[in-house]
Amino acid sequence: MQQNGEKWDVVMLDPPKFIFTRDVAGNWEGRQKYEDLNLLSISLVKPGGIFVTCSCSGLLSLEDFEAHVIKAAHRLDRRSQFLDRTGPGADHPVFSNCLESRYLKVLWARVG
Repeated sequence: MQQNGEKWDVVMLDPPKFIFTRDVAGNWEGRQKYEDLNLLSISLVKPGGIFVTCSCSGLLSLEDFEAHVIKAAHRLDRRSQFLDRTGPGADHPVFSNCLESRYLKVLWARVG
């Protein structure tokens, strides 16, 4: 799709879990996968289009995930306007003794 120059009004990325350890050195590869996949996906969004990206890695914070998405967009010399940050519904409670149970993250953005 990228090689053919195809672009869409809406692109949604929902990859599998990539972070499996708290160890920063051990989860670098997973973080890089999130950044690279977001870069590829953002490249398919028409200017002004909507990009929805997800993460289900409980060991990756929403802030770190957002930073990887921003970095991916900037590598393409594109900017994002974040419209919303959402996550799990009421059927996925977050436990006070296990914050990684807040694993579902969704960013909604308009891409310039």
